[in-house]
Amino acid sequence: MMLSSYPFYLANKPVHANKELAVLNKYSNEVATYVAIASTQDIDKAIGAADNAKHAIRALPAYKRQTILQHCITRFKKRFE
Repeated sequence: MMLSSYPFYLANKPVHANKELAVLNKYSNEVATYVAIASTQDIDKAIGAADNAKHAIRALPAYKRQTILQHCITRFKKRFE
């Protein structure tokens, strides 16, 4: 079951933006849900958060980074369709 709207995530926190994009059902062409749209300020914050996280990621052993990336790949494949 779909929610009426979905946030985007910024530094692991959901953000319900002031601007939303309607997502249409491809069969009925009706609005199925809305997704939040990031502003340029949100994108700048995301870049800053990623830059701040690089030190923590670098400190992880390679096998832990590999486990994290493998988890991402598995999730992406499940959501591919």
